[in-house]
Amino acid sequence: MTRRDTPFHILVGLLSVQVAYGAYWAINDISARIGLWPDPVLASAFVQSLTVTQEVFFFSHVIMNVVTLVLVLRGQRWALPAFILSFVLDRADWVIMGSNNLFSNMVNADAWALFSFTLQGAIIALLVFLTFEGRLR
Repeated sequence: MTRRDTPFHILVGLLSVQVAYGAYWAINDISARIGLWPDPVLASAFVQSLTVTQEVFFFSHVIMNVVTLVLVLRGQRWALPAFILSFVLDRADWVIMGSNNLFSNMVNADAWALFSFTLQGAIIALLVFLTFEGRLR
């Protein structure tokens, strides 16, 4: 591994964390819907608190994370616009979830949002760097 490869490997690592992060929340969402939560009343309330629009934004974001990772692994510069779309979808989801009092009381939404925003910012910075460096073509 050369110094030139280091930003690429860091990007792949961060994108892998992003994919895992999205999968974690998707599994929670799906498990609430199929009755796997220990508290069925809370699961039902959670599912009912979600809008179709929010779910479309969320699951589209999760899918776009995987698309971005595949594009990066293939060395495609389309990874940058794909991840920007993922970022916009995620921010739209978080705006909607910000008004969801049930969700806000279930988890520390501010801490999760800060983690997510920081991770996504680092990914965007690396995507821009690698695109302008010519590593992603």
